[in-house]
Order: sequence, then structure tokens, then C-alpha cells
Amino acid sequence: MIDFDTYIPREGTSCVKYDLRYQVFGTEDVIPLWVADMDFATPDFILDAMHQRLNHPILGYSFRGQDFNESLARWLLRQHSLQIDPEIVSFSPGVVTGLMVLLLAFTEPGDKIIVQPPIYPPFFEVPLAHHRVVVYNPLLFDGNRYVMDFDDLSIKATDAKMLILSNPHNPVGRVWEKWELEKLSEICLKNDVMIISDEIHSDIIYPGFHHTPFLSLDPKLNKNSVSCFAPSKTFNLAGLSTSAILIPDSEKRRIYNSTLERYHLQMGNIMGNIAFEAAYNQGEEWLKELLAYLHQSVMIASDYIAKHLKPIHLVQPEATYLLWLDFRDFNLPTDKLHSLLIHQAHLGLNRGEEFGIEGKGFMRMNIACPHAVLEKALHNLRNIL
Repeated sequence: MIDFDTYIPREGTSCVKYDLRYQVFGTEDVIPLWVADMDFATPDFILDAMHQRLNHPILGYSFRGQDFNESLARWLLRQHSLQIDPEIVSFSPGVVTGLMVLLLAFTEPGDKIIVQPPIYPPFFEVPLAHHRVVVYNPLLFDGNRYVMDFDDLSIKATDAKMLILSNPHNPVGRVWEKWELEKLSEICLKNDVMIISDEIHSDIIYPGFHHTPFLSLDPKLNKNSVSCFAPSKTFNLAGLSTSAILIPDSEKRRIYNSTLERYHLQMGNIMGNIAFEAAYNQGEEWLKELLAYLHQSVMIASDYIAKHLKPIHLVQPEATYLLWLDFRDFNLPTDKLHSLLIHQAHLGLNRGEEFGIEGKGFMRMNIACPHAVLEKALHNLRNIL
């Protein structure tokens, strides 16, 4: 059994989640449940591979061998029944960096980029920073579950250049069904809209749900698409800045790689490459135990909220270790709610409006922590009632 219960102090390690609490929340007296990394130890088999490399005293220029591509290809086949040609795998220092390079490679200033809020903030921040026009196709919420608004998308896709998809969705935790992805793809294909599918959370799927990789769709539907993967969420490797961009079309892949090289982002780092390969070559059993633990975490949170925190509504997650909490029944201004959470509940959460105006009244909570920490956080929430 893997120990996910032991609390590991992270202060003093230049840890964004812990060491920047004062800058973000104005106090260090909060349980930090915001940044999307885990408070669990990186798996031993990954650390062992890195230690083995450190037995050699020179850390000079390195390159990614064929096993970098093949390790991901084997993982996708085992975990998601997706068979790919390893040659379609390209590198990026991170999914967001890859998104930026794709924008620079395939769009121009003034082009329209569709996103589906509430959404991971870089999806609209990166296009805006590079003078693209962000077009919002908000998800529809019925009080329990979010769905895509295809009627709105059909209108907005007519003059758009690109759509950035969160698959599964961060922050609302949806696992998109195959028919939903097919319908989205049909609309985009009809209007020549390139689709970027961010699948970084695709390994964290809860019982009863099944991840559909965008590349598993009919090739005529995914030919104008790119998919982004990384072991960083699954195995807690965000600090190693190593991701993969999968581009089926050879000409688009050439353009992407040449753009990556033009900005000198192609090198990566030795430890990121080693960790990437170790994670995807050896990670199945560890992931099974992680998923069981996180599913328990979801049940702990769901039961506690239902019994003790009735004004708060949990949008039941189908994927990710991020809870999307609906505080709108409090009918409080956002700043007042945020202040209560910080100073009375002593919790550091993500404000919903960070994910777009559609997130107003919501908060995002990261539950990838020991159960004792989660239980304390939930108990603290009662202080604002």
C-alpha cells in the first residue's frame, strides 16, 4: 500500500502553493488548497530513476531519445486504448507553453480563439497576451452538471480560427462523452477551426466515467486537432516542465516544431525527460492506488458537504482532483465571501471568477492532500455558516 496519508511539509522548498500564501491571501494562516499540484510524494520509481542518473557527475546538454515518444504511446494504449504513431509526439516545456507556441504557429494577431468558461485561466490569458481575440462559448449549468452550448458554438465558430478544449474540464470536472466531442469536432471541421485538446487531467477519472481521447475520434474529425499530454498532474511532476504535444498532421507538426525551435524552447531538461519516461513506463499500479485514494477523498467531501454544509453545493466531479463548489446561496459579494474563507475558515481556495465571469460565486478546492488535511478543511468551512 502506498502511503498517501502522511503529511509532508512543503514550506521552505520554493513551493508556490505554500511559500506564496502571504502574497496571495495576505496571511500564511490558511490551508492551501489552490494550486493544482498534489501534496503527495512523487512516486519512488520516478525518484529512483532520477537518482540513478545523478550517479553520473555530468549534467550536460541532452536530447530526448525514442523512448520518450514510445513511453507515452505505450501508456496511451494501456490506459486509454488509444493507438498512436510515436512519431506524432512533439515536445513542450509545459502544456501552457505548448498552447502559446501553437497560437504563434497557426494564428495571427486579431484572430478569434474560442474558449469555454468557466475555464483554466491561461486558456484566455495566453491568447489575450498575444493580441488574439478571445470568444467565449460558456458552458451551460443546470444546477448539477455542465454541458456544452452547441447552438452558441455553431454561431461563434463561423469566423474563429482555433478552439481550446479542456478534456477533461478544469475546473468543473466534466468528462466529455464521445458524442459531445464528435459534435464539437463536426462544428469546428465545418468552419475550419483548429482544436487544441488539453488532456493533462485525463488519467484522473472516477468510477463510472471514461475518458475519450480526442485522437480516438474518426480521423476525419480529428485531422485538424492537436492533443496535449503530460505526467505532471498524474504523478506530481509539475516542477519538471516536461509535456508532449501530439500532432497527427505531418505538415502541422513540422510548423509547430520549427516555431518551438525559433523560440529556443525545444531542449527540455535531463530530469524532466527521465521522470516522463519512468512515469509512463512504470506508473500503472501507483495510479490505481492514487485513484482509489482520491475517490475516497471525493466521497468524504461529498458526504460532509451534504450533511453539514447545505448552503454549499458540490458540482460532483467526474475527473480531476479539483472540486468546484457553488457558494451562490450565500448571496454575498465575492470579496466578502473570499475574506470569510480566508479569515474565518482559514482556507486558501481559487476564486471562481478567476476562471471567467461564469465562475462568480464558485470556488475551486484542490483535494489532492491527506484525508486528515481535507477533513480539517471541511470542518473549517463550517465556521463561515
